Amino acid sequence: MNRKLAPTPITRETLEDWSVAAMARERDGPEATIASEDQLLQSRRNMVPDESDCQDLWVFGYGSLISNPVIAHNHCLTAQIHGYHRRFCLWTKIGRGTPEFPGLVLSLDYGGSCVGVAYRLEPDTAIAELDLLWRREMLTLAYNARWLHLHTPEGIKRGLAFVVKRESPAYAPPMRFEDTVKTVATAIGFNGRCYDYLFDTLAGIKEHGIHDAMMEKLANAVSQRLASTE
Repeated sequence: MNRKLAPTPITRETLEDWSVAAMARERDGPEATIASEDQLLQSRRNMVPDESDCQDLWVFGYGSLISNPVIAHNHCLTAQIHGYHRRFCLWTKIGRGTPEFPGLVLSLDYGGSCVGVAYRLEPDTAIAELDLLWRREMLTLAYNARWLHLHTPEGIKRGLAFVVKRESPAYAPPMRFEDTVKTVATAIGFNGRCYDYLFDTLAGIKEHGIHDAMMEKLANAVSQRLASTE
């Protein structure tokens, strides 16, 4: 594990200049499973065509989109979805891990429900913001974009969310809690340490008044493991 790796943060700039994609391709060469610009554009157009009416277009955040949304928006609300739950169910060899020591990141897995944050995009710039979002979420094609019903204090909104693609090689089936703790506590990648991803996401969740018992349990266990190895 390379603990001297300088993290590349997720910002508008690093998404616009394809920094993470470039590093992944340079490192993995022909083995890199990184979507091309054309693939990402077509994927976005399949969900939201260029000529779409974007007057009331919402995006559902459940992980790092809560702590670091990046996308420009003019309104946000807490929102609950049904049929999916938040879980560390995607292996990452890029953002928070390496091929030798993969990390784990959050996705929406099937079953249950999830409370997150709904963002309404600016109508005039919504398509450009979605293209930026696709570069962030769909770079390894490990998610499926889905239209979901977002239950908010202002009624039900129709919003985009990124759901785990179970047929992807990156999908992590349910594992022992101790194995998740070990991975999150030790993995590190282009974007930094896996446990910082966990702690930052949990802090963002709490700032919005959202309670997630499993996230808190995992954060406590990871903190204890880190303290025991100091």
